[in-house]
Parts: sequence; C-alpha cells; structure tokens
Amino acid sequence: MNVKLENLDTDFKEILAKLPSLAQGFGYRIYVVGGVVRDLILANDIFDLDIVVEGDAITLARAFAQNSKKEFKKHHAFGTATVYFDRHSIDFATARKETYSSCGVLPKVYRASLREDLLRRDFTINAMAISLNSSDYGTLIDFYSGLADLEKRVIRVLHKKSFLDDPTRLLRAIRFAQRFSFKIEKNTARLIEEAVKREALQCVHPHRLRDELILILKEPRPEKCIRAINSMMGFSFVDDSLRLIGKDYVIFGRLKNALSFYQKNFPHCRKLDAWVMYLTAMLYKLSSKRVEHFLRIFDFRKGDRVRVLSTFYERTVIQRLSKPQKRHIIYRALNDLSFESIMFFYAFFRNKQIRSSINIFLKTLAHLRLKVKGDDLKGLGIKPHTIYGKILEKLLDDKLDMSLATKDEEMRRAVVIAERLSTEK
Repeated sequence: MNVKLENLDTDFKEILAKLPSLAQGFGYRIYVVGGVVRDLILANDIFDLDIVVEGDAITLARAFAQNSKKEFKKHHAFGTATVYFDRHSIDFATARKETYSSCGVLPKVYRASLREDLLRRDFTINAMAISLNSSDYGTLIDFYSGLADLEKRVIRVLHKKSFLDDPTRLLRAIRFAQRFSFKIEKNTARLIEEAVKREALQCVHPHRLRDELILILKEPRPEKCIRAINSMMGFSFVDDSLRLIGKDYVIFGRLKNALSFYQKNFPHCRKLDAWVMYLTAMLYKLSSKRVEHFLRIFDFRKGDRVRVLSTFYERTVIQRLSKPQKRHIIYRALNDLSFESIMFFYAFFRNKQIRSSINIFLKTLAHLRLKVKGDDLKGLGIKPHTIYGKILEKLLDDKLDMSLATKDEEMRRAVVIAERLSTEK
C-alpha cells in the first residue's frame, strides 16, 4: 500500500523533497514513522514530522539543517535531533531498540533495524512507517498490523511487558482511545488491569507523569479522558485521596460552556490555556496544601502553579461579588487573577451576580489603565512625592467608578484627590 504524501502541507512536501537524496548520499535509509503515519491514513492535520534513520540521525539532521539554514538541536544520549522551521519541526531519530532494567525507568538504547525500532513503540497504530527512499517511496511498512487495527478502531500494545516497561502508556492508551473513539483491545485491557494492580504508575518519575497529564488535559474532550482514567485506574498517582464521583463531573461540562462563552464574547482577551482550568477542576476537592504539594512534586512551571493555586486561595474573595458592587471593587477582586482563574470561577459559581461582575470585568475593566503617571502629578506641583502612590490608587478607583475617559479628566480628579489627602492629614 502506498500513502499519499502529496496530501501533506506545501511546507512539508518541500522539506521531504530534499531529504531522500541527502540521505542517499550518506548511504542511509529513512522513513516517516509513528503518529504522523496514523494521522496521514486518518486524514488528520499534521503539525510535525518524525523521521527514523537507518544510519546516524544526528549526522543527517545536521546536514539537513545546514542545507536549509535552520536551527538544529541534538540529543546524543538517544541518537536524536530536531530541526526547527518557522511553523513546524522535524524530529530525526536513529533506528533503535530499547531495554528496560526495571519498571518505569528510562531505557538503555542500542542501534537497530527499522523493524526493531517499530517494535519498541506503544501501540500498533503508532508502529507503522512510510518509506522515503527512492526505491519504494511512499510505501507503507506495517510489520505489526497497525493498519488493520486502525480499520477495526482498536488500541493494542505490541508485547505483554509494554505497560511495565513504560507505565505512561497506561495514560496514553486512554488518551488515544478517547481521542479517536477507539476501543481498547481485550488482551491490552487485561494487561492494563495487571499493571494497575502492580501500581506501575508509582514507578514513573513525577515529571514524566506531569507531561502525560498535560497532554491529556489538552485533548479536545479532556473530561472523557478524566472519566476513563478514574474508572480504569483512579488518580492515586496524583494524590492518594483524590477520588471523583458522578457529581464531580458536572464542573467539566460547565467549563466547556464557559470556554465557548469566553471565545465568543471576549475576542480582545488572550487565548485561554484550557488545560489549566481542567487541571484545577480535577483537583478542586483537595485542600490547597495537598494541591500545592502535588504541583511542587510534579514540578509544574511557576506560572502554571500560580494560576492553579490562586483559584484555591481566592474563592472567598470571589464570593464577595455575589452582591452588586462598585466597578472598582470588581476590578480589585479580579485584576490579580489569571483569565483562567476568572473563567474557572465563572463556570464554578452559578450565582448570576458573580457571573455579571466577571462579564463586566472582561468586557470593560480588564484592560483599563491610568493615563496619568507620577511625572504628571509632579508637573502639577503636588507634594509630597510620597503620596503619589495613594493618589494613583484612588484615581484608578475613581476612573473605574466615574468612567473618566480622558487624561484631562484624570488630571482634574487627581488634584481633587490630592487636596482631600492633604486635608485628611
């Protein structure tokens, strides 16, 4: 069977046009592999390419990067390299086999044939290749019946130790099954049960679990993955006390509606990282201390930790908006929060007044800034300089409540505020 590589984007076709002759010059054979092949067969969008080289991938990638005048990054330990383009990247990997000394550890890597390289992969649907060699260009290479499993819409591992060698495949099996609406093949499901009983995920470094969890939460329907994980293995790998029941899933539906509402009504605001909101919803039953512990152990980036934790710490502040408030109070309550936290609260609280306050903030208050600065106060002859901070803080409140539109209006109001502060002294 031949796969139509001409269905790729123009950028990719131009890239692939250069590679075969370059590889042939080194005496290497090269193949497109993995999820790219699966997505080409399913006619899904392709964003990056994975190339396996029967030869030295780093040598080929370096030559290709120099030829294309693009950035190149190598990883000697695994015999891999990446070439970066404006909108895409290409990963090059030396064909290899892997051996695992124990459950969940990173493997030792050895050079191997393409057949052995494909055998080390997670599932049959990701273990196909397409030749880029002139003798059989475009030919599908399918040693392990991946195409048949695609047609049968099943997720199947390649060998019985797969989940023990790399337990993150437990999470990947669920992610792919939910993304494509595939079933997990009967024997694979049995192997999942066995690995769960052996608590295989506890063998994996938290950083790797974090990366898999983020990929799950970035899926188009993360709530389906969360429900399946909870059903098949639970979330003890996140926190021993984390258990989700039926009513806990309600928030995921509300989040989906809140995200649609945000995209439709606030195009001037930045795009949300929806995965942060879904992670917050998943953890929401835990105490802030347990959430803090989880985020630290899994080593989430500081900005992501702040966005999640602020949602736990600020929920009582948001509840103050359940009654009508002046605009400056709405601003003070919401301005230090991320848009992810704000929209999480929009989904979580059903109170109409809270939602109305959030709507007002995002529509008219979020991007308001004072036109008057400290130098302007100095130009007005206001003294002492130590009260400038108080003047500007009060001026912002008045700008919000009184809808001060121009700099002149702000200047006049600043004088009034300064006089009042001097009188109070």
